[in-house]
Amino acid sequence: MVTIKEEPSYKNYGKCLTISNDKMELIVTVDVGPRIISCSLRGKENMLHEDVARNTTQDVSSLYGEGKTWNIYGGHRLWLSPEKYPDTYYPDNEKVLYTVNGSTVEFIPPRQEVTGLQYSILVEMDECEAQVNITHTITNAGKEPITGAAWALTVSAACGAVIVPQPKEDTGLLSNRSLVLWPYTNMQDSRVFWGKNNIALRQDPTVDQAFKIGINNTAGKLAYINHGQAMVKTFAPFDEAETYPDRGVNCEVYACKYFTETETLSPIFTVGKNRSITHKETWTLTDDITIGEFTEESVAEIAAKLFG
Repeated sequence: MVTIKEEPSYKNYGKCLTISNDKMELIVTVDVGPRIISCSLRGKENMLHEDVARNTTQDVSSLYGEGKTWNIYGGHRLWLSPEKYPDTYYPDNEKVLYTVNGSTVEFIPPRQEVTGLQYSILVEMDECEAQVNITHTITNAGKEPITGAAWALTVSAACGAVIVPQPKEDTGLLSNRSLVLWPYTNMQDSRVFWGKNNIALRQDPTVDQAFKIGINNTAGKLAYINHGQAMVKTFAPFDEAETYPDRGVNCEVYACKYFTETETLSPIFTVGKNRSITHKETWTLTDDITIGEFTEESVAEIAAKLFG
């Protein structure tokens, strides 16, 4: 059975909504954001990063007015890709409208006045299993067409590890995968493991250098492991017939000294007034999952257990 409860205060995030069943629990901010700020199996530690200290911010006063600041807050959020400063960093610091329909909750922040974008995040928790469906919608509430992709970013707690499966399709004489790098990405970074069938990335709070890669994820899956738990994100597999942002990828992972991000993207669409872009993820939590040193065997074993 799914229980939905309004919490008057959670840390320094203000009012939040708790969505839970017998196996898992989510906490979603409604005074700011929205952010899914906590996700865990019942009684376990939060899998997501909480920026209580507000270490990650952006001054966006040039577009949104004096004193306006964007805060990462942590947790899971929705953006429009490709990233563009300062447009992407809309200061979502206002109260969020939410509506409850059975085990489903839709979170709708105020319309972005400058960009004309209207975001919404629909959360539907399974009645019995440690699984939740999250539907992200970006609606063009402005006058002019917009072009972009729905971009779902999950900011995960420190000291965890990410596993991303590589494409395995036999394409003969043609390439079967794209690996995209950012200017600050060092391919010799000690945190990353380049395996035969999987790529693994570990967050290390002692390393200041940021790291980010993107890939055409044809499996439509990735996993984040921390606190003895694993979160498997399932999403639409890469489609050769579609166009994707960031040189053609639908899956990206990022690490810095504070957190890891697991990011998935929809294809690029151009939508007119009152038209929408949607993108769905399914999160499944699993207990008793740990990973030590990255080796071909250890990463493959965990990947086989989590991805099938």
